[in-house]
Amino acid sequence: MKTILLLIAISFGVFFPYGSSYTFLIRYFLMLMLFFSFLDVRLEKEIIRKSHFAILFAIISLSIVIFYVLNSFNTELAQTAFVTAIAPTAIAAPVIISLKKKNVAYVTFSLLLNNMAIGLLLPFLLPFLLNSRAHISVGEILVPVIITLAAPLAAAQFIKYFLPAIWKKLVGLKDSSFYILVINIYIATSEASNYIRTEMKSDIEIVLFIALISGLLCIIFFLTGWLLGGKEFSAEASQSLGQKNNAFTIWIAFSFVDSLAALGPVFYVLFQNIYISWELYLHNRSKSNNR
Repeated sequence: MKTILLLIAISFGVFFPYGSSYTFLIRYFLMLMLFFSFLDVRLEKEIIRKSHFAILFAIISLSIVIFYVLNSFNTELAQTAFVTAIAPTAIAAPVIISLKKKNVAYVTFSLLLNNMAIGLLLPFLLPFLLNSRAHISVGEILVPVIITLAAPLAAAQFIKYFLPAIWKKLVGLKDSSFYILVINIYIATSEASNYIRTEMKSDIEIVLFIALISGLLCIIFFLTGWLLGGKEFSAEASQSLGQKNNAFTIWIAFSFVDSLAALGPVFYVLFQNIYISWELYLHNRSKSNNR
C-alpha cells in the first residue's frame, strides 16, 4: 500500500502539477519528518564509521571526475552532471531508513557531515570548475541547512529527556511520517513537471541526455553506497549516498549556474523516488513473508 501511494504521488505530480505552488512547504514538512526520525536517535561517537568519510569522498570525487569526463564532449552536460552529483545526503534519508527499520543514527551522522562539508566546499569548488564569477556565501548555503537539521533534532532530544511521557506517545506515531513524505514527493515532482512544461527552452535532445545521465548517476550512487557500507551498513550507506538533497542543488543551479543545470536534479528527483518506492515495496514484501 505504501509503495502504491508513493507511485500515485509521483504520477499526480507529473500529470497534475498543482503542488508546484507549495514548494515553500517542503522544508517545513521535512523538518516535521526529521523530528519523528530523531525521536529515538542517540548521537554518540560510537556511531561514526570510516564509511561515513568514504561516502563524503565518493560524492566529491565522483562529481569532479564526471564533470571532467563529460566536459570534453559538452560543457552544459558536464555542468548539469556536476550539479546533480555533488548534492549531499537528502534530509529525508533518515525517514526512509526509519521506515525500513534500519540504523537511523548512521544516516543522521552522514546527513550532518555531508551537508555541512559540501556546503562549505561548494563556494570554492563551483567558481573553480564552472568558471562562475558569482560570489557564493557559505552562510547562504550552510545556515539554512543547519537550522533545518538542528531544530527538529533539538526538539526531539529535548522531549526525549525532559518529557518522557509525551516522547513515548510520539514514538508510537513515528510511522505516520510516511504520509508527510508522500505529500513532499508530490510537491517536488509537481515542481519538476511544472518547470519542464513552462520554463524549459532547450532542445529536447539535450534534455533526454540529461535525463539519461541523471538516471545513471542514481544507479551509480545507490550501488556505490551499498558497496561502501559493507555487510553491516549496506542499506544505510546506500541511502546516505544515493538519496540526494536535490532541492539544495536545484537552488544552486538556478542561483549560480543556469536553468538548464537545474534539470539534472529535477530528473534525479523522479528516478530517486521511483527507486525508493521499489525499496519500500521489497521491504514490505519481505516483512509480510516473515510473518
